Amino acid sequence: MSFSDMIVGEGGLLVELRCHNSFNEKIYTDIINYLNKHLSEWKSNGFIPVADAVSIFNLIDELSGGSQLWSEEVALRVEDAVIEIQEIISTLEE
Repeated sequence: MSFSDMIVGEGGLLVELRCHNSFNEKIYTDIINYLNKHLSEWKSNGFIPVADAVSIFNLIDELSGGSQLWSEEVALRVEDAVIEIQEIISTLEE
């Protein structure tokens, strides 16, 4: 599964949130693993490839937007996920 598909593809994290009001921990773990795997490469290159950057922006934007349809548990998990993703990406500045 491509990085973009993990996020917005059929069965991706955002689709699960929108359609099923659930936070898929396995897909989220795959996303975090992908970010961590590529972080040093992106840092040494000085950039994130456009396809990955767009996927990251979409992910953060959609998760940050929240939804009144999510349960409190899902909403809190989404907030934690946004913070974790932002912390991973911010290490590129170090």
